Order: sequence, then C-alpha cells, then structure tokens
Amino acid sequence: MERYLLVIVLGTVGGLLAQRFNVPGGAVVGAMLFSGMTVLFLPKGIFLPSSVRTGIQIILGITLGVSVDRSLLTLGVKIMPMAILSTIVLLTVAVCMAFIANKIGLVDFGTALFGFSPGGMTGMAILAQSENHNGSVVAFFHLVRIFTLFLVIPLLVKVVVYLQHKGIL
Repeated sequence: MERYLLVIVLGTVGGLLAQRFNVPGGAVVGAMLFSGMTVLFLPKGIFLPSSVRTGIQIILGITLGVSVDRSLLTLGVKIMPMAILSTIVLLTVAVCMAFIANKIGLVDFGTALFGFSPGGMTGMAILAQSENHNGSVVAFFHLVRIFTLFLVIPLLVKVVVYLQHKGIL
C-alpha cells in the first residue's frame, strides 16, 4: 500500500511542479515523469488493477466532457469538414509510420499505431492499454511529439505572423 501512496504523492508533486514551471504538457507530463521514475526504482514495480484504471479513465472522460461549451455547437458544424480531412491525413501517416516501425522490429503494429495516431497522450496511452498494447511506449511516443510541438509551434507562429506582417505571406 505504501508503494501506491509513494507513487501518488511523487506523481502529484511532479505534476504540480511541471505546471508551476510551465513544462510542455503541464501536470500530466510532470505526473507521468515523476511517477514513472519512482516506479523504476521500486524493486517489483507497480500494477494498477483494472478497476482503478477504469476509474481513472472515467475521471479523464469527465474532465474532457465538462470542458465542452455551447459555442462548440455552431463552431463544430463549420470546422467538421476540415477536422475530418485532417483526421484522414493524420491517420494515413500514422498507419504508414506504424507499419514501418513494426516492419523494422521496434514495436508491434497496434502499439505503434496508438503511438503515432493523433490524439492526446493520456487518452491514447490508456486506450492502448485497454486494448492490450504497451501504454508506456504509446505515452513515450506522444511525450516526444508534445515536447517537440511545444517547442516548434510557438516559433512557427511567430515566423508566419512576422512574414504576414511584412506582406510576404
């Protein structure tokens, strides 16, 4: 029991620190890193029962659900075609990348597809685990993607806005 408590406490500390210092991905990334490092040092690791994992998935679902507001109803209709097209393009790339990763022996196809697919780190990792794939590897794929995007996107936006301001774009 104390192993679970240690992981919860250190995961919470990591999440709060990451959020406090504006780490890309914030509380989720910090909690994952701190709890993951803690588990690495535990002699027998740790295993969450499926009922606990289900409870966590429900809490995450509720967290996302309560973020919906009425403006999404009108905006959603307008952006639906672009969202569908974007999903098709990203899934096509994800399937190709997963196929390559599987063929060169990095990971099984399912884990790779969850890892390369568009989506949030926590959601995709939990979904992968629930489908009997390696959620840790999926989370790592998404962690690398998120850190890269958090570093590149602000710079890219500044460059494009600058070029638009200069009339180049």
